[in-house]
Amino acid sequence: MDFDKQEAIQFISSGLAKYHSDMSEKDRLAFTQAAYSFDEGYMKEMGFFDEEDSKNQIYDEEDAFNYILGEFYKTAEYRKWKDDLLEDMVDDYLELKYDYLLEKGLVEE
Repeated sequence: MDFDKQEAIQFISSGLAKYHSDMSEKDRLAFTQAAYSFDEGYMKEMGFFDEEDSKNQIYDEEDAFNYILGEFYKTAEYRKWKDDLLEDMVDDYLELKYDYLLEKGLVEE
């Protein structure tokens, strides 16, 4: 199966509703889109999109978490959020992204 960016974003955003039901759908979607963008930035920086380097790359979830969280802290809107909420949301994003990849058969457990 192929990776579908929009489908992944919808999957993750919908999954966040289970953990963060008090947040509006619009806010969850905006968060997911931002997290996805920051995650792509992490992967680009780590060489995941380079033809030669990508085969030997290992996605380090802890590094990705720190990178994504750091990018959120650079964003005025998200600096207003409580640290615990933002950390939980980034953690949930990464967990749900992994669930999506597993469901699509794009990673092994």
